[in-house]
Amino acid sequence: MQNKIKKNNFTLLEVMISLFLITIIITFLFGFFSKIMKLEKNIEEKKIKILAINHTQIRLTQVFSNVYQGDFINKSSFYTQNAKNSKRPILHISYDNKIDSNPNFSLVVRAKLYIDRNKNLCLKTFSRDQDQTPRKEILLKNVEKIEYNFLSNAHQNLKRSKLLEVSKNIYWYHSWPKKAGFLPSTIKIKINNHLDFAFFLPTIHVKL
Repeated sequence: MQNKIKKNNFTLLEVMISLFLITIIITFLFGFFSKIMKLEKNIEEKKIKILAINHTQIRLTQVFSNVYQGDFINKSSFYTQNAKNSKRPILHISYDNKIDSNPNFSLVVRAKLYIDRNKNLCLKTFSRDQDQTPRKEILLKNVEKIEYNFLSNAHQNLKRSKLLEVSKNIYWYHSWPKKAGFLPSTIKIKINNHLDFAFFLPTIHVKL
């Protein structure tokens, strides 16, 4: 009888040890899979950000490569505007939107690149029909700050906007006034101090 009792006690101890080991293994596996899930989430978030950046690059390339080069005398088609928040200036653009499903958004249309109240970098395109609601495209999210730089030859109308001298006759400008009367050859856009875009405009290139 005593032998049977000892055998049962020993079996119970084995069960307790087994449960303890299983608990350790489950805890380890739970931590491992938790890290895998976090890693997958981070990869997915970075993938979304990269896709958004690529989309922004492609969309703005479409806009700037078709920027309107028409009459600057009656109305400026390309200029910056200081917003209430100095870190969020607005860029006004007129560009050729080609053929659109809506005729009022076809050919040359006005647009503006800006940061909205929700910290989204947006491109708002206006219809030629003033009663029609503009189109708002969200290009990037979580944008705190945007900075524009323009490359051009020295010009009387750009004196106040000088930022950096590239050579004797070529400068970077921190803004582009309405009275400029022409287009820059290059625009550089810096977002949140770490994300840079650069675009060439279909205009006369800088002269050395």
